[in-house]
Amino acid sequence: MKIGKIVGKIALGALVASLIPYRIRSDKETGTCELRSLLWGVKKTPGEEKNSYTVSIPGSALNSKEEEPEASPAEPAVEESAEAPAEEAEAPAAEPEV
Repeated sequence: MKIGKIVGKIALGALVASLIPYRIRSDKETGTCELRSLLWGVKKTPGEEKNSYTVSIPGSALNSKEEEPEASPAEPAVEESAEAPAEEAEAPAAEPEV
């Protein structure tokens, strides 16, 4: 029973530690504010009429929205270069004369 209580206290301590925010950022130019911890993240973006709040579990998903536009222009160039070698491989080989 003592081991169970010790493991329970360690698990509870780890949960509490993961809920405490470790990063607080505020951008004065855009007015955004961001809080992050290991298990959650919140981002506040001011709007003209209302503020926009984004909640993410885990908090690292807040970055994925910013990185999508950078990755999309590179995708078509990769697809075009992959098709060119496939067309050359389809050409029939010349038969040797006997």
